[in-house]
Amino acid sequence: MQRSLTVPTLLLAACISLDAQDNAPALRLPDTVRPVRYSASLRLVPGQNQFSGDIQIELNILKSTDTIWLNAKSLELKGGSISAGGTTLPVGFRSAPNDFLAVKTSSNLAPGRAVLDISYTGEVSRTLTDGAFQQQQGNDWYIFSKFEPVTARRVFPCFDEPGFKVPWQLTINVPKALKVFSNTPAESEEARNDNTKTVRFQQTRPLPSYLVAFAVGPFDVVPTAPIGRNHRPGNIIVPRGRASEAAYAASVTPKLIGLLENYFGTPYPYEKLDQVVVPLTTAWGAMENAGLIAYGDFLLSPPRQETQLRQRGQAAVMEHEMSHQWFGDLVTTAWWDDIWLNEAFASWLESKLLNEWKPDWNIKSDAARSINVMRADSLTTARRIRQPIEAPGDIANAFDGITYGKGEAVIGMFENYVGPEAFQKAVRLYLEQHQWGNATASDLLSAIDQVSPQSGAGAAFSTFLNQVGFPLVTATVRCAGNPSQVQLTQTRFLPVGSPATPGQLWQVPVCAVWNDAAGAHRDCKLLTKASDTWTLNGLRGCPTWFSADSSATGYYAVSYEPAAVAGNLVRNGLPNLQPAEAAATLRNIQLMFSSGLGDLHQDLGFAQHFSRSTDAGLVRQSAGLVESVSSFVPDNLHAEYAAWIRSLYQASAHELGWNPKPGESPEIRQLRIEIVPLVATRGEDSELQGQAAGLAHTWLKERTSLDPDMVVPVLSTAAWNGNRAFFEELVNAIRQTKVRRERQWIIAALPAFRDPTLAQAALDLIFEPGVDPREFERNLLAASDENREILWKFVQQNFDRLNNTLPGARGIPFGANLPLAAAGFCDASHREQVDAFFQPRIANLPGGARNLANTLERIELCAARAGVVQPAAASFMQGK
Repeated sequence: MQRSLTVPTLLLAACISLDAQDNAPALRLPDTVRPVRYSASLRLVPGQNQFSGDIQIELNILKSTDTIWLNAKSLELKGGSISAGGTTLPVGFRSAPNDFLAVKTSSNLAPGRAVLDISYTGEVSRTLTDGAFQQQQGNDWYIFSKFEPVTARRVFPCFDEPGFKVPWQLTINVPKALKVFSNTPAESEEARNDNTKTVRFQQTRPLPSYLVAFAVGPFDVVPTAPIGRNHRPGNIIVPRGRASEAAYAASVTPKLIGLLENYFGTPYPYEKLDQVVVPLTTAWGAMENAGLIAYGDFLLSPPRQETQLRQRGQAAVMEHEMSHQWFGDLVTTAWWDDIWLNEAFASWLESKLLNEWKPDWNIKSDAARSINVMRADSLTTARRIRQPIEAPGDIANAFDGITYGKGEAVIGMFENYVGPEAFQKAVRLYLEQHQWGNATASDLLSAIDQVSPQSGAGAAFSTFLNQVGFPLVTATVRCAGNPSQVQLTQTRFLPVGSPATPGQLWQVPVCAVWNDAAGAHRDCKLLTKASDTWTLNGLRGCPTWFSADSSATGYYAVSYEPAAVAGNLVRNGLPNLQPAEAAATLRNIQLMFSSGLGDLHQDLGFAQHFSRSTDAGLVRQSAGLVESVSSFVPDNLHAEYAAWIRSLYQASAHELGWNPKPGESPEIRQLRIEIVPLVATRGEDSELQGQAAGLAHTWLKERTSLDPDMVVPVLSTAAWNGNRAFFEELVNAIRQTKVRRERQWIIAALPAFRDPTLAQAALDLIFEPGVDPREFERNLLAASDENREILWKFVQQNFDRLNNTLPGARGIPFGANLPLAAAGFCDASHREQVDAFFQPRIANLPGGARNLANTLERIELCAARAGVVQPAAASFMQGK
């Protein structure tokens, strides 16, 4: 439980006025006092629930005041003083809502420099995974920190906003036998008589509070080769006994940094690169602390569990966090409305550089396949990329798929439009202009315009940053004139049933690829109006095929005139497109289908066409479209639906089997993960189901009999028709398994049980003694169609217990996420239930209002979509 701030009796005796409640900030700290430098000392003992600290903040007072506002949460303040102008004064403290702390003096402080000293104690949580928290591995205890966005205030009374970016110097006292790490190398280490040691770390470069970090425990340390042009030292820091699992992470670190240095044109900016593994994280997977990146347990792999897909995932997250050392750490967002400058750029650069380094990983094509971000962005309740922060809960909401996924896609679109070389110059200019400081969106757009002044990219970029949604571009090829032309129109993409109006306009960089008598060509046009005519540069005669998303970088949906589709103007181009372009074409079909738009019968025909592709990625993508139909198949047509799945994928599924073969490509391994379980479950293939059951029983006994990539697919398929005996086998394995990764695999299979009694029992496990409820969080948001009602009743019956048991994250309670558990419903009755249940609770759930509104809209749109998709699916299944 969080404790409120307390004011010690000795400070009350100082006759300091503490009644300025009406002057408390509402959201942001005032700019009348700014930090210049921090010096903080902490005493940390893993296994103990409290720490003590002293902090000295050098200040620049810009305006005469008797009150300095800081952020602080769950700290007990023991005493303090402020020194200015040769005088030291006692201070008093008063807490205010939203984690504000007033530091009061008996007289006004004049403008100029001052030094504030505060002594305090705080909590080292055993349930949270932000602030300062501790976890046990075997008999060992470890302490970690994670402060983004607003939990540095749980450890330091400080200016806990990204715009306050100054040097920090940390000194940490720990038991002598333990290791301690922070953002910078240790400057000195002094043994104490009480069997502790005090480690003083070098002063950091300017950092916002959320990037300060430390880790304490009996770690093993795996060194990397020297890092970067300046040959900085690097280490992978792991819980004791797990050094052998860090081999891949250690080996790939120098290469990943080298890719980034080559792109940015500057050396890695910090004195070292330590990477520490946190055994369990909730609501985050990694954190880009300058010089001390933190990762979840996924970074480690026993040699027998190493696979190429796993390495791809590890490298992707590592490159993301390492890119933050430039985009986020070296240059930091000025405020949380521009967190996309950190996260979207890291996501984009991670994909770009890894795709160039490892083209066989097919990262660009996989990015082009995903419709999740565009579906989320089609809602009226979606956030903008640059959403104003109007309440504390909005800060946590900013770390969503719009910031990461939409931001990444929009960056890629404008890189393609202005050209990779020009865009790289703009990025380098932006970093040069703002290094060691803060920046805003306008700073980046200005850099793009300086490098590419004729492109109009800055203004066009902002139309995607500052409004919700994305355009639907209709492209109509007109061959009657000389030369041939393309008629372009744009309107807002709206799913069937959407309450939004289509009046928005974007400045859309439309890029096309086509083939004509002179060969293949590419051209781009900035569509700034609702309608415009485009004379394609280099067009000779009438195209034999045409695609309006060259390079698969467009963040827009495309609609072609029916005649173009029927006449194969689109279909004929598929064999000639790059893999990513073909994936984007199918994504567009998926998007239309999942939104209830266009010719749904024709879309299902396209799924059949792509299921026969020689590109395994397109086959896998088509299977996603086919599986999405399951929610809309009438009960009396399930047998026909299963037969359709088998007709498309059964032969391939049996050829692939459950076990990978030597030398397979990543695409084939991913295809197996997708279509073999699909055929076994939705396709009702009893032979594959039986094989999965046997493989599951064997793996639960031996733990080495399955390829690691296939454990969850096999266990989930076995659970699909699993009985009580198999359920108990899984539960016993959860209780007995000491390896967290294996436990997580087993837990991930539990939502697949369709037996209502077992589905309920799987949810009840979250409160069972001896299990860690945090490991079950994802299952609360992962119900199948068959079990959604069971989950919804469970949430209603146990809401308070869930909200109090499971840790929140990023400053908001766990209950703020629980409206999302109902997002899969598809009828007005459940919409009313969800609204009625959460409305009385939403005021006490910062950040929850947006999740609730988003869920209610999803239910409304699903009901509207069902009205058009279900008849189309039924007609298709019946061969009409």
